[in-house]
Parts: sequence; structure tokens; C-alpha cells
Amino acid sequence: MKRFSFLLVLLCMVIDINAQSVFSILAVPQNPTDVEVLAAKELQYLFAQGGLAFKAVSEDRVTAKSGVIYIGATDYAHQYKDIEITGDGFALKCDGKNLCIIGGTGKGTLYGAYALLERLGYRMYTPDAVEIPQFDELVLNPFSDVQNPSFAYRETLYYYPNHSERYADWHHLHNRADLRREWGMFVHTFRKLVPAEKYFDEHPEWFSEIGGKRVRDGQLCLSNPEVLEALCRALADTMAVNPEATIWSVSNNDNVNACTCPQCRHLDSLYGGQSGTLVHFINQVAERFPDKTISTLAYQYTRSAPDQAAPQPQQPRDNVNIMFCSIECGRQMPIAKNPSEAGFRKDTRDWARLTGNIFMWDYVVQFRNFLDPFPNLHVLQPNLQYFKENGIKMMFEQGTGENNRTSWMEIRTYLLAKLMWNVDADIDSLAGDFCQGYYGPAAPAVMKYFLSNHNSLLASGKRLDIYGYPIDGDDGYLSERQLAVYQDYFRRGYESINNCKLPPERKQPYLDRLRYLELPLDFAILDIAMSKGTFFKETDGKRVVDSTMINRADRFVADCNRFGVEHLEEMGYPIAKYRSEIDGYMRKSLGPNKAYGCNVELGTQPAGQYFAGGAPGLTDGRAGILNYHHNWLGFYGKDMDAAVDLGRKQKINTISIDFYFYPLSWIFLPESVEFYVSNNGTVWTKVGCVSKENPEVLATASIHTFSVEAGRRARYVKVVARPLPQIPAWHRATGNPVWIFTDEIVVD
Repeated sequence: MKRFSFLLVLLCMVIDINAQSVFSILAVPQNPTDVEVLAAKELQYLFAQGGLAFKAVSEDRVTAKSGVIYIGATDYAHQYKDIEITGDGFALKCDGKNLCIIGGTGKGTLYGAYALLERLGYRMYTPDAVEIPQFDELVLNPFSDVQNPSFAYRETLYYYPNHSERYADWHHLHNRADLRREWGMFVHTFRKLVPAEKYFDEHPEWFSEIGGKRVRDGQLCLSNPEVLEALCRALADTMAVNPEATIWSVSNNDNVNACTCPQCRHLDSLYGGQSGTLVHFINQVAERFPDKTISTLAYQYTRSAPDQAAPQPQQPRDNVNIMFCSIECGRQMPIAKNPSEAGFRKDTRDWARLTGNIFMWDYVVQFRNFLDPFPNLHVLQPNLQYFKENGIKMMFEQGTGENNRTSWMEIRTYLLAKLMWNVDADIDSLAGDFCQGYYGPAAPAVMKYFLSNHNSLLASGKRLDIYGYPIDGDDGYLSERQLAVYQDYFRRGYESINNCKLPPERKQPYLDRLRYLELPLDFAILDIAMSKGTFFKETDGKRVVDSTMINRADRFVADCNRFGVEHLEEMGYPIAKYRSEIDGYMRKSLGPNKAYGCNVELGTQPAGQYFAGGAPGLTDGRAGILNYHHNWLGFYGKDMDAAVDLGRKQKINTISIDFYFYPLSWIFLPESVEFYVSNNGTVWTKVGCVSKENPEVLATASIHTFSVEAGRRARYVKVVARPLPQIPAWHRATGNPVWIFTDEIVVD
């Protein structure tokens, strides 16, 4: 007979440690809540999965003196009325005869039920990976366990738990449904309450003035009293549609274009900076809606708290919530220890002095490249401990959103859930338990893989950025040497699974989980190879594609599709497009290209760091990919003028060149691209001019090819790209010069 016995240090009670009972009854109060009923149903169902038949009854129908699990606010549990349970915490009290699950507010009783299951060896690693131990009977020694959460609100915006309410409940997480019940509007709501498309033409003075001009894609002019009235009218109308919601976000848009009109600048000086002007405005809104909580953003230009030495320093009203964001922080070191985060620590302390109503918005994935290996597991606990120590009560960990999968998704979500409930939990035990249960025979290799990533990152001293690329780790945790080490760990992991004595149907889930974990390694290898030009090799004096790279790319895309990975970055870069970009990269890098390796002279020089090896970078056979920091030449506010000497006069069919498009970073397509040919490099004949419209898309990167049919014999070709006169009116930085980024002139 298998028995599960727990002997613990007892709190708040004195009981007979020799008492024992065989448990078989679940009892709920006579008039149970929905949560108490759900807790009973979950226990009954999951106990049955483990071989235990439990009878569920109302407390008034219990006749047994022992062996009963009392769920919720039962009369039997009243004996423990002095236990201190805060928020949605819970207590498990076993006196050797019976057991009580006593919950605080909300889902506390349900959380207690799942905690009992975990004590018995149950695990939910992911919604599809639930470990259920088997029992002959359930016998418990006396124990007492009181758990109160580290944070009153705990959410991870991730594929897990948002595709499984049971996962969220099991791990004591709030989810999108909880948020939607409480929040009427959620972040970046200036544009929703006072939309530019509705009001800008008639009231441009309601919107940000930048460089002496009012702009559509900015913030609101918070010094204009008409803005306050218009916003409050819209807010009242929206509240009337959803009167049950208690928290309403009135917050800056997702850009840094605060109004710089003379009156707003005066308010900034009066109230202690741009955040002071925002708090003053939000306080006026909150005063009109005293029965609601008005939430606003301490984000980017408003991250620093209002200067309390200002002439009229601002402090948030009691019904104002500050959503404080850590988007700028590096993830290579804990915030509390990172010398680069002194400013963030100051901002944290300053806000904490002004209010106890802070909602912490933290970021835990690589948003630019979802499947880039991202070794930040070592900072999760110290950062959460830091937030708790500074009085943060609400935690929001932004993953990849509700529908996107990412590297290390399973273990990261699991650890975050456990740590948001208890910041002082033993993370090594949690991680070890997860790896052992989720990866099975491959667990030792997987744990070494995780550890090696983190150790090599720390040894490199490099920053780990949420908007980085694999190439950023090329001289650190994603160096050629480290990539080889990681591949060896995966080889060992597969061998361990294949050589174990499990039947094939039991091995397959472990093989699939290991393969999903390996996808980010494939992505990093491919991305770095394209960035460095090592996607190719020399064979018999000829430059050809490394077939192992093509095989890796094909397998990567196929397995992404198999595992449901749809997008590779925050703005929705699809897997199919990624594979087509690889084909384009090979085509442009390998030719046929008569310009490959030819001498290039630039009439204008690239700007600053965007030099990409200078003029030779346009014919080096290393086509640019979706990372403008590498292999692209950048020109700021001026023409790009490049002439290529083909070495001899020859037939030219087509001339083409690529340009990068990413308006979020002020990178636009040229207004026009002119193509010329010459026999002497002095007298040029124009063979075509191509123009393409710049779409009004802010944050989606893309590569565009400009091409002409030449149909001439010539020795020289020249390409002249002319930028837009300025950033267009629809853009938040309108009026400024634009960037044009180009790479690889191809002559066929």
C-alpha cells in the first residue's frame, strides 16, 4: 500500500501527531459558493484520476468523525477562525482526523485545493503535461500550512496561462478574464478617449506640439482645459456601458511625444516634470470619478516620479493607480545589483514614497525575436523580491501575449507563477522539479543547457535586452563555442530519451518537448550565420550555400508549424515569411551577381555606427536581414549615391538593390531610386527610376527590392536613392529627417 505522509512543524495549533485517518469524503458548506463547489469538483475528479474514490457531500450530511476534507467556510473549519489569511491566501489544517481547506477572498479555497494536490505529488507543468500519482488510499499525518500571496494581483501575459483557466487557477494566477472583469480600459487610452482621427482636424490644439507643430501621432495637450472635458465625457460614456468595472486606465499613448507647447512646459516646471503634469491631469480625472480607480502610466518619459522639490509637487490621489514599467532595464543582472539600473531604482523608491497603489509592469521575454534563447531565469526571483520589498502589490509579467509561443515558455511561466505567489520559494528546487517532470530522462542535459546559457551570459558581461537579436550574443552566450556546447547537450538529451526503457508512446512527449526547447537554438544558429555570412561555404573555389543550414531552416520551419508557432516577433512576423526571407537572402547573396566583390565608390557616406563595412558592404555577398544593425548602410537625411565598377564592359540585364523599412526607428523607403550605367565612370546614362509608396505602418519591419531592366552593355552602374524630404505628417516624428538603409547591389 502506497501512503503519502507529511510531517511538518505545526503552526497556530497543538495536535496529536500520532493521529491518522484514511480520507474519502469531501464536504462543502450547506450553501456553497461557486469557488467551493469548483474546488470540490476538482479534488473529486483529480483524486479519481489517482485511483481514489471520494464522495462529495454537504457538510450537514457528514456522519463520519474522520477522513473528511472540509472545503471552504464550513462549520468544522470555524475552529481555525483566528488564522491570519490575507487576500486570496489559504490555509490547510489537518488534525489527523480531518482536513480543512480554508480560503481567503476570491479563489483562495480553490488555490488551497490545488496546493493540497501539489503536496500529494500532483503537478501541472503545462496544461497538457499533468502528473498524477497513483494511490491505494490517502492517509495524512497532521500538518498545518498557511499561505498568503506575495502580491495581491499576479498575472503573466503569456500563451500559458491564457489558453487554460485551469492552469491559471492551479498556479494561483489571475488571467485576462479576471482583468477584463475589473478593468474597464487597459493602458495607452489617450488615443481611445480622444482619438486623433475624430478630433485632430477640428482641434489640433488638443494634441502634442512637437517642434512647433501639432502632430496626430503623439500625446494629448494636458494643459488645454478642453482636453480634460472631452476626455472625461468620453470616459463617462464608456463607464456607463460597463458600470461594474472598477479600474479605468487613463494613460499616455505608446510613444514619447509629450506636448512641448509653452503652457505644457510651464506646467512641467511647476509640477515637477512631465510625470508631474500627467499626475496633475489624472488627479483631476480621478476627482470626477471618486468611486473608481483611475490608472495611469509611469512609462518611458513619465517613468520618473514628480520632483517633490518643484514649486507645486504632485502626488497621486488615493484613487489613482500608477502602472510603473521596467521596459528599459537589462535582464542580464538583477535590478537591485545592476549598476546600470541606478536610475530605475531611484524611480522605484520615489514612486513608492508617493503611493502604495502601484501596478508593476515587468517584461520577461525577447520581443524582437520570440525564439531567441533568452537566459533571464536567474533574475526572475531577485527582481520579484525587489519589487515586493519596495511595496509593489500588483505584478504583471508581460510575456508574448495571449497567442504567441516563445523560447523557454514552459519553465519561465511556471517559475513566474510560483514566485509571484511566494517570492522566497526555493527556485532551484522548483526548476529541478520542473525539468525532471517535464523533460523526463533528458532532464540532466536540459538543466546543464539552461545553466550553461546563464553562466556564459554572466561571464560575457554583455547586456541582455528585450529588443535584442541573436547576433548580440555572438561574442558571449551565443558564441560559436557555446552553440557547439548546447548542441551537445541536446544530443545527450535525445540519447537519454531514446535509450530509456519507456515504451515509444511514453517517449514521444519527452522528445517533442526537447525538440521545442531546441527550436530557439536553431533560430540563433540561422540568424547569426546570415548576419555573419557563414551561411555559405567555399567548395572548389565556388561560394555555395551550406546544406546543413538549409536543412536546419527547413526543419525549423516544419517544426514551428507542428508546434503551433505562428509568429517570430512582437509585431507578427509569420513563419512562412521567415522562410521566404531566407530564400531571398540566399538569392541576393549568391547571385548570379556580376557586382559581387566589385569595387564601390560612395558619393555620400553612411552615418555613424550604420557603416556596415563601408562601401564594400554593398557588394560583399552578405545581404541584409531583418536587423538593421548589421549588414545595412544607413544614411540620415541625405541621398545614397553608390557607383560600382564591374571591371569590364558587359551585358547588364537588371540592376536591383534592397532597402529596409521600419518607421518606428525613422527608417523609410526612398522617395525614388535612380539607376544609371556608364562605360567610363564619368558620363552616366539613366536607365530607370523606381518609386514605392511608404505604407502608414509604424512598427512592422520589412525589406523592399527596387529593380530596373537595364538592357545595356556597360562597365559601371550607379544607384542614387533620394529620401523623403521629411518624416510624413502621419508619423509621430513628423518634420524630422528620415533614415534610408540599403544593402547589396545585384547586377544580372
